[in-house]
Amino acid sequence: MVAVACVLAAIAGLMYAVFIMFWGNPVPEGFVLDYGHVFRTYLRVVTQGIPHSFYYWIAGVSLAAMLAASAKKLWELSAGGEVVADLMGAEYVDRARANPAEARLINVVEEMAIASGTSVPPVYVLRAERAVNALAAGYAPNEAVVIVTQGTLVNLTRDELQGVIAHEYSHILNGDMRLNVRLLGLLYGIVFLGETGRTMVRTATAGAINVQREKQTLIIPALVVGLVLAAVGHAGLVAARLIKAAISREREFLADAASVQFTRNPAGIAGALDSTMSLRLGTAVWNPHSESMSHMFFAQAVVEIMGGGFATHPPIDERIRRVHPRFRRDEYRARRKGVNEQREYAVIDGTGSVVKVAQASAAIRVAAAPTREHIDHAARLLAAIPAATRERMKTPAGAAQVLFALALEEDATARLAALQVIAGRRGKDEASAVDHARNELGKLSRAVVLPLVSMAMPVLKSLKQKERDALVQDLYAMIEADKRVTLREMVFATFARQHLREGAGRPVASKFANVSDVALSAHAVLSLVSHASRGDTAAAFAAGKRMLGIELAGPLPISDLSAGRIDQSLDELRLLAPLEKPRIVRACLDSAQADGRINIAEAELVRAVAAALDCPLPPMLDALDPASLSS
Repeated sequence: MVAVACVLAAIAGLMYAVFIMFWGNPVPEGFVLDYGHVFRTYLRVVTQGIPHSFYYWIAGVSLAAMLAASAKKLWELSAGGEVVADLMGAEYVDRARANPAEARLINVVEEMAIASGTSVPPVYVLRAERAVNALAAGYAPNEAVVIVTQGTLVNLTRDELQGVIAHEYSHILNGDMRLNVRLLGLLYGIVFLGETGRTMVRTATAGAINVQREKQTLIIPALVVGLVLAAVGHAGLVAARLIKAAISREREFLADAASVQFTRNPAGIAGALDSTMSLRLGTAVWNPHSESMSHMFFAQAVVEIMGGGFATHPPIDERIRRVHPRFRRDEYRARRKGVNEQREYAVIDGTGSVVKVAQASAAIRVAAAPTREHIDHAARLLAAIPAATRERMKTPAGAAQVLFALALEEDATARLAALQVIAGRRGKDEASAVDHARNELGKLSRAVVLPLVSMAMPVLKSLKQKERDALVQDLYAMIEADKRVTLREMVFATFARQHLREGAGRPVASKFANVSDVALSAHAVLSLVSHASRGDTAAAFAAGKRMLGIELAGPLPISDLSAGRIDQSLDELRLLAPLEKPRIVRACLDSAQADGRINIAEAELVRAVAAALDCPLPPMLDALDPASLSS
């Protein structure tokens, strides 16, 4: 409120100056000017000599413009993180054309996504930025985007890059990302004048920077207007920085600590922070939108000349001290030159189809805190994926083929029926390509299926919504080709549909305040999880029902749990209030582990439900290797 009042006062002062310049001083009759006390006379004219209606009109129009600017920005941002990337002019990293540094970045992001149980996000690079910085943007954990500067991409070691990405994943999993995007929209109304002015100044002076003296040009009108707007908008800039600093600084400490928790490597995040100084790259981002988005970055993105209290991020030295009190800067810098950035992961053979699990509450506690074991497990999963499959997934067509191939059954008759559906809907060549993709996958463990689907999502999301809808329809038709839908197929199709549906990534307004308001949907989903258990279905259902705390009859028969009904139930559960959703996930976990163990079918189903509710869970079978996971 104070920020808005200051901006309105600045605008009113500007309009008063314009009024004097073009229409003369509006001094009422009988008003005595005392030129010996100019400032006092000016205040008297402003407060007594101008009709109050003049200020009311100026304030009303200005306030309406500010509200409209914020509303417009919030509407633009509602489409998700891709809008932020486009706004900043970030370049999408195409897996098919990725250079070694980009491939390393994608690999690190994939590890963190699989370890945290989220969909692999699209990755973007700010090519013109040499500083070390990064940000995550979006509303939902499964629909985020990761943006890094070119300096981050090419100058950090793999461990340092992993520390930065883990920091950003903390923002994704702890809700900071959603808060930051909304804060960006809300504050835009008080900073857009100053931001517009600075952009005009930058444009007007572009012809005089790094240009030979005889060729230098200045756009004087744009420069003057830009300076005026920048001056008027300065009040909003100061207020916005204070607001962002108050919210952002503690969240940055939390994200740094989470990065160490995820990676168990404090030298990674501390080294990344130290590299901004040792490499003299800095963290300042010169993008025109860096001011409005400064609170979203990994480190201070704008040059702060108003004092540390206005900084959106804590000092780098303090951040290093908190995450790594024993960090020895000189030793680290000397060792960094010879660091081996390559990590090898061996796939260890093993057997067993189930693993004992902790209680549901323990599984929920790690939902926003994947550990080093989760990241190592993700790396082993990635290492188990055939090179031909990874190459095929670099294009939308190839990713779709892998998606269809993963849906094929082992039974020869069912597989032939599914391929015939693909041939009828997409052509014989596409059916042949899907069959080849299936052969490339070989005897791939079932544990790799959902991670592969997650990895395919960034590429498939580049398709137009009409093409994405057609892909999901073809997938469902293919699954239903043999006149039956297995639990594996239902989980697979549900997982894919939730990520490719229209509106994925946009904020979801809560419609239901309590689980009891969606009892029928909760009943259906919990019944499905109960049937996935190899033990007593009734006992599994009862265990989950106790967590929900609502009165439900016994588990619904499996014949009543069609793919369409489960999809509708999950769509309704997504509209639950945020703090109620974990009850659904806890109930599913309690049901799955009612017999003291979780098989892979139950693990996949619970993770699919959690993903649909935007409550990502790390892999629950992280102690086992991909080769040991069987259905």
